[in-house]
Amino acid sequence: MRAVVPAAPPRGAGRPGRPVPVIVGYGHAGRDLHHRSLTALAGCGTVPEGEVIVVDRVRPADPLPGTRWAGSLPDALAALDAPESAVVHLATPVADRIATVRALAAGGVRRIIMEKPYAEGPAAARELTALVHEARIELLTVAVWPSSTITRQVAALLAGGRIGRLVSLHLEQSKPRFRRSLENGAHSSAFEIELPHQVLLALHLCGAADGVEAAWSWPLRTEAGSVPALGGAELRLRHRSGVVSTLASDLTSPVRVRRLRLRGTDGEIVAHYPISGDDPFGQVQVTGEPGRILLPDAPLTTFVEDCYRFFAGTGGRPAGSDPQLHLRVTELLAAASAAAVPREAPSLLGQTEFPAHEE
Repeated sequence: MRAVVPAAPPRGAGRPGRPVPVIVGYGHAGRDLHHRSLTALAGCGTVPEGEVIVVDRVRPADPLPGTRWAGSLPDALAALDAPESAVVHLATPVADRIATVRALAAGGVRRIIMEKPYAEGPAAARELTALVHEARIELLTVAVWPSSTITRQVAALLAGGRIGRLVSLHLEQSKPRFRRSLENGAHSSAFEIELPHQVLLALHLCGAADGVEAAWSWPLRTEAGSVPALGGAELRLRHRSGVVSTLASDLTSPVRVRRLRLRGTDGEIVAHYPISGDDPFGQVQVTGEPGRILLPDAPLTTFVEDCYRFFAGTGGRPAGSDPQLHLRVTELLAAASAAAVPREAPSLLGQTEFPAHEE
């Protein structure tokens, strides 16, 4: 039985000072990522309990509890006493972002949490950055891995000199992604899917990078045919710190992998991020040391929580959320995509660069 989604609440639903979550775009990211995070945070009191206004042209068939549907952005904004009370979660396709941010700014919204990728390319990223600055919008772009408990543990180990000076980083984020890649048409290459998160994490841990050293991509092949560059991608960055990072994402992988490996002058760290929200635990191991560090980890929920604390003035800007940083990520990914050398299949580089630790 389909849930009944009420229409947008009458004017007066929101009041200044109390954040009113508004999700614009109720696809996978809007419903299964942002709305679920909000539900978890409301349950523990971080975000005030109450209705979440969902903006989508199509009335959701299976919304989460507490959803109020608005068929258009003007309808959603009209439901608020003050537009500045809204915290907008922008989860529309990337091609719609600039127009939507412009409409939100015109409507008086000043607090936005935006899904990755930041923009379609460097030109759009520069336009969006200028728009945000001119409209004085606090735009926080999703930065999952810098908010992760696993990343914070790794950063603490690095800062403590646990493996000496960091020399290289390898990050693999792979999964089978055939149906979504073929059906939704939102992405033209694997550089747009997992790699925005990966480049952001590399910059977070290793510092600024001047450019892309090398890049590769491979097609997505099924019985129905082949789609160039959607099967996966790999790139290599040389950071100003001297660290070399290799980032790989195989979207034809038979298994899910979220593994970070860091080599230092005195050892290695291997970290595994949670595979999904079904089992929110990650693990960190310093090679040569017994056992693994097991940590609860819900990085998107932590990021959203940090955003609301920032908007409330009770916390700092979430790590990795600054528009200028995402502009740089967009530039690096555009350069990698343009320079990518086609491969027929993924290489074994991600599996062999760091020998697996035998316990």
